[in-house]
Amino acid sequence: MSACIICCILLMGCAGSQLNWQSPYRELSSLEEGDILHLPTGIKITKEQLTHMLGAAQVIYVAETHDNIHSHKVQLEILKALAERHPQKMAVGMEMLKRSSQDAADKWISGRLGEKDFVKVWIENWSNNFEYYRSILRYMRDNKIPLVALLAPDDWTEKIKNESSIKTKEHEDTLPEMDYEDPYYFDYIRAFFGEHPMGGIDFDDFYKVQVLRDESMAESITEYLQSEQGRDKKILIFAGGHHVQYGFGIPRRVFRRLQIPYAIVVPITIHIPAEKMHKVMHVHLPEIPFQPGDFAWIVGYEDLRDQKVYLGVIVQDTDDGVKVLGMLKDSTAEEVGLQKDDIVTAVDGEPVETKFDLTYLIGLKEPGDKGLIEVLRNNESLRFEVTFRTNGNLGGVPQHGGAEAMEVLRDGPVGKK
Repeated sequence: MSACIICCILLMGCAGSQLNWQSPYRELSSLEEGDILHLPTGIKITKEQLTHMLGAAQVIYVAETHDNIHSHKVQLEILKALAERHPQKMAVGMEMLKRSSQDAADKWISGRLGEKDFVKVWIENWSNNFEYYRSILRYMRDNKIPLVALLAPDDWTEKIKNESSIKTKEHEDTLPEMDYEDPYYFDYIRAFFGEHPMGGIDFDDFYKVQVLRDESMAESITEYLQSEQGRDKKILIFAGGHHVQYGFGIPRRVFRRLQIPYAIVVPITIHIPAEKMHKVMHVHLPEIPFQPGDFAWIVGYEDLRDQKVYLGVIVQDTDDGVKVLGMLKDSTAEEVGLQKDDIVTAVDGEPVETKFDLTYLIGLKEPGDKGLIEVLRNNESLRFEVTFRTNGNLGGVPQHGGAEAMEVLRDGPVGKK
């Protein structure tokens, strides 16, 4: 099985899930969006109280559903509050960047790498969903908050699949220390795989790669905190819910290496909108005898479907440039008069040389924004004024790359025992 296939599966499996768990003192279904609950006691707290309590931890894990706008708003709000309370003492570690991209992360924060080039790195590491993280990453850049790349590099995935090769000195020197023995973690991962088997994929490989991802992130966090740059810092960790909830993904593996205080915040969606229920993954989890986190922050669910604009062209990189292969029905491109075989040369005066250039420039637009698309048609330069809009009737247009939201249920609806 290829590393690519495993990674695609794990992108699905690490989306932050909303579980059918409860505080022992409080029904989650009784809460409203914006409420913050201290899970062990069932006591509601304010944002200011949460910030004060998180300040006692050196590692703060904030789970996420990758395509939920509101998960990322919580992350940004916590980051801003902690950065204001602890100036020059914060760093952020992100699952979405491989350790091999740390140099690019450093250049982004220092301002030596522009956003367009950083987005290329992001897509190579993760997926085409940078819009969900743009506000967080711009805030970090503007305030010079260090960004730590956490994810295992691709070659580690290949090494870990061959169990016999793990024992060689080469692999011992490069791979992180691996712990396969946590029974709760094992049963948790097996529950997902068992109810959603993937043809041709062996569970042992699946499990080993999942452990590798968490051990790699734990090692990255530990190494940063023990480095000269990170020794006096607190670090916020932004990762999918399955890497954070219950603590047996990343948190326990960091604590095995470095015994320091930590806290877990889980943004939780109580009610999934009916139109989003197709994204729900139903998994009956084993009983896990501890709380999934320290704090639950109740959020709504909303992806970028209604905010992302589309030109509506199908394009291909060619020797002549970015060539239009066709337009989607009722799209902006069709309405303004773009045609098959047009070569797109610029958007608002910015040159377009590759499909990525076009995607990036369109991605900066918001619904209602105007723009100027320049094309070559039969060696004639043409300009088209457009007003960008969301997908509208373009129901078949994929919304973005990356993982789908997921719902994990034991015995009933969310918020019900």
